[in-house]
Amino acid sequence: MKYFIPEWDDRVDPNYDFVNDKHSKEHAENPIKNDVYTWNIFGIENAPMDGVLVSRVTITGNKRKYKWILSEGIHKVLRLPRNFEIMGDCGAFGYVKEKTPLYDPIETLKYYQDLGFDYGVSVDHLVVPQFDRDKELRMKITYENGIKSYYRWLKNFRKDFQLIVAIQGRNINDYLRMYGDYVKHGIGHLAFGGLVRSPTSFIMELIGELIKKIRESKVSPDYLHFFGLARFSLFPKFQELEELGIQIGFDSASYLRKAWLSSPSTQLNYLSLEGKGFSAIRIPFVGRKLLKNEDMPREKTKILKRLEQECLMKLRMYDKGEIDLEGVLSTLSKFNRTMGGEPELINFYKRTLEERPWKKCDCPICDTIGIEVAIFRGNNRNRRRGFHNTYVFYKILKNPELWHRFIKKKKSEEKTDLLNLKKGQRVLVITGCTKEKLGYNASIKAPAKQMYQGRLFKTVRHYCEAMGFDYVIISAKYGLILPDNIIGGYEKVLRTKEDVKNIQSQVEERLRPLLKNYERIIVIAGKKYREVLQDLWDDRFMAIKSKGYGDLCSIVKKSIPKEKSLVEFI
Repeated sequence: MKYFIPEWDDRVDPNYDFVNDKHSKEHAENPIKNDVYTWNIFGIENAPMDGVLVSRVTITGNKRKYKWILSEGIHKVLRLPRNFEIMGDCGAFGYVKEKTPLYDPIETLKYYQDLGFDYGVSVDHLVVPQFDRDKELRMKITYENGIKSYYRWLKNFRKDFQLIVAIQGRNINDYLRMYGDYVKHGIGHLAFGGLVRSPTSFIMELIGELIKKIRESKVSPDYLHFFGLARFSLFPKFQELEELGIQIGFDSASYLRKAWLSSPSTQLNYLSLEGKGFSAIRIPFVGRKLLKNEDMPREKTKILKRLEQECLMKLRMYDKGEIDLEGVLSTLSKFNRTMGGEPELINFYKRTLEERPWKKCDCPICDTIGIEVAIFRGNNRNRRRGFHNTYVFYKILKNPELWHRFIKKKKSEEKTDLLNLKKGQRVLVITGCTKEKLGYNASIKAPAKQMYQGRLFKTVRHYCEAMGFDYVIISAKYGLILPDNIIGGYEKVLRTKEDVKNIQSQVEERLRPLLKNYERIIVIAGKKYREVLQDLWDDRFMAIKSKGYGDLCSIVKKSIPKEKSLVEFI
């Protein structure tokens, strides 16, 4: 399997001064030319990727850099040898809202040739839920661009780079139909796009059907690429395709970006080969925009600046064994408290410091900067931690015996003692719609919290309102809804796998941005409703296990604070 990392200007100053937090003179002179990429730090021979993916919409956004690429070529600008593979695509997410793609398919072939790409992807157009009305048009544009590009490539460009023809679709039949039509034209290098937001279950089923189709036709493509799909659970399926004699490739920057985009509670900022994840220790720059309160009193700012430097000093002392764990945690707690941070963060930091994962890592990042890699503080630490994560991901990819440590296990379900949760915690409760409603046709309208009349829903609502917890509802008709959303009556409930698939992407799209606001997510719903959430599930999620509907109602009812009397919800 080949892993390509997207090029999004992920560079660091090689001579950054961590103690004084100062950039080097070379960085100040020209960061584009003098800062370094992952492969510069690890060395080309040990680079934790097989290639780089460069999207046209990305590099043309930086006029200075793009001019340099036009002059010198893509390999020279990225400081990569000519034999290191670089793939180009157009970056369809960058123009997803446009009626048609930004680029002409034939002119794009010349672009790939001029810049010196090893692979070039045909111009495609994403088929996504919000543009379902244009599904057939977008698929037609993608297909016709692929055919035009292929025949022009055969005639004029085949000696310059390898063309990869893009496939788009909305459902499994769409993807298989376009794949089959391309294969009839003799196209052997193909890429599946638009799947990055799809549930893993959908992708697994798609690959399973693709394997069947290949075996039945006895025609195997040379290369299949899967855009954005760096998921450990897909590796065995990719392996099945490779057993058919097909080279498989994929790309993603997700493990790089977990270094700074994952919330502390997920504990995925730093990844280890043992299959563990850790939260980075947040020490923001006092006085910079990272402090949200612009009107902070001067005296408090002075205190924070002192604590900031004290935290950094003690973390380094702890790394050298000069102070104990409590010595550094006490200062971190003071800083976090003064900053107004969540108390729970200290528990995450304690785990990171107790295990010292950077001490067990053999990558040049951890070996060179030590504990700095575990500190959440600016580009030069955060991106280096991302480079480390990329190294871990790549090492797992190339060692199948490690896959089992990382393939997502079945989500944990247990009879949680809800009484352990406290009022005011950042808890989101997810529950499901009910068969019992105020009415069963669209003319009857009401807020969702009043529309649903089932015993479990009313008990969950009472519990959430008594505890001050936010809650959302998975609706078989509407996807994800908030309690105050006005909805019409309906009869549908989730019964089949197809019902789950029909709402899964919409629920994920609406729920994903909400999740960052919560420490815990409690799921109080039936099995089918929990299946809708399977690709969002992380360590914050907990489902309530029960012996049945009545037992589940009883668990929630017993968790309602006793000082509040039961109210009748209408």
